[in-house]
Amino acid sequence: MPRLPAFFGSEEQQYGPFIAAAIFFGLVVGFPLGTTLAHAAAQGSNLGGRWPALAQVHGHLQLLGWVGLFVVGMGYRLVPRFTAVKVRPAMLVPLTLALIALGLALRAIAQPFADEGAPAVVWVASAALEALGAALFAGSVLRCLLLGRRDEFLYTPFFASGAVWLALALALNLVFVADAAADGRLALPPPQSSAVVSATMYGFALMFVLGVSLRTFPIFFERPPAPRRPALAVWGLANAGLAAYVAALVWQSYDHSADLRLLNTGAYLATGAALVVLVGLLRIFEGRPHRLRAAARRSMVFVRWAYGWLLLAAGLQVFFAARALVDERLPTHYETDAVRHFLAVGFLTMMMVGMALLVMPRLAMRRAVAGAGRTVALVLLVLINAAAAARGAAALLENEMKIETGFWTSSVAGVLAILAGAVFAAHLLRTPPQPEIPLAAGAVEGDEQ
Repeated sequence: MPRLPAFFGSEEQQYGPFIAAAIFFGLVVGFPLGTTLAHAAAQGSNLGGRWPALAQVHGHLQLLGWVGLFVVGMGYRLVPRFTAVKVRPAMLVPLTLALIALGLALRAIAQPFADEGAPAVVWVASAALEALGAALFAGSVLRCLLLGRRDEFLYTPFFASGAVWLALALALNLVFVADAAADGRLALPPPQSSAVVSATMYGFALMFVLGVSLRTFPIFFERPPAPRRPALAVWGLANAGLAAYVAALVWQSYDHSADLRLLNTGAYLATGAALVVLVGLLRIFEGRPHRLRAAARRSMVFVRWAYGWLLLAAGLQVFFAARALVDERLPTHYETDAVRHFLAVGFLTMMMVGMALLVMPRLAMRRAVAGAGRTVALVLLVLINAAAAARGAAALLENEMKIETGFWTSSVAGVLAILAGAVFAAHLLRTPPQPEIPLAAGAVEGDEQ
């Protein structure tokens, strides 16, 4: 049976290269590109007409590169543990990383120049590689869930829908990119870009993070799992709302005469409302995580801040959608942009860093010492919160037509995000790897007592 390459270590450590690739795409490419774009726009430059294409590259690298690769890596680590089913063949793990990472790199190079022959072909090839990588991951996750053990936790529907949404999002992306390349366009139309972003962020990333939360929080806090029927009902509402929203965007992108404001805005409202209720069902702001050592509880601060950002973003989404329904219009681009960045930076990035500090074996010895890493944790908490606040505020300023002020604020957010990424990467690099310690059945990582 094929084994993992040496670079991946054991099956228990196969997430490591995904985390390294995520940091590369976020810290080296995505965050600096976003900062450059904001700085250029603040000075009235469209970068030779390539600003929209570069903006889509930035968003794609951040969502699929920084967030996506991190979630895929941790998914390959946690889903087999939760289900007691190993990924087979094991080579699917490095193959998934190779396909998605190569696709991301090719897109970054090709899309800004896709109005020419060869770059357009490369752009389509990049989308095909990403779609294939997503299909491999989705198939692996669904296999583990179908063959694995069942328990009282509700992660199964969340992981399953997350895997399907990732495959669907990147399949749509392939179709849209092929159409754009054939027409000699540098960027996807806004409805198509929004459909891919929404499916990836809400359908894939949020569903996986929520699934992990449903599985781990009851153990950390020593309380019963979230009530099954309400949780499943809210999961259904969130996914149905997202499906209707994405379908409306795709339909609108091909039939410009269609009036889908009611469907689009109503679905956006339903998804936001479902997220608000899910935060309540998780009860993340209640009690103390007694099962965690004192040093590990520091990481739970990140998780609680992350869910605070999720609650803010979902609340704003409900408000913007309700106001748009009253005014018989769609939520504006800047309103949805503010919500997305509160989610991407405030919730997903904060959650990724917090969970890494909480569960990664590489940081186990740091967590075992109560004072170790305290300064790093504080710096990261401040930087990520400031970056999320600045980037979301920038979109709200732009929505009020304070365009120049908004882009300067985005520039500040970009610098703060780069600093946070650099501190996080340095913390990981200077921490020596630790041997994996097998967990007893039903245990959860995080330095339980």
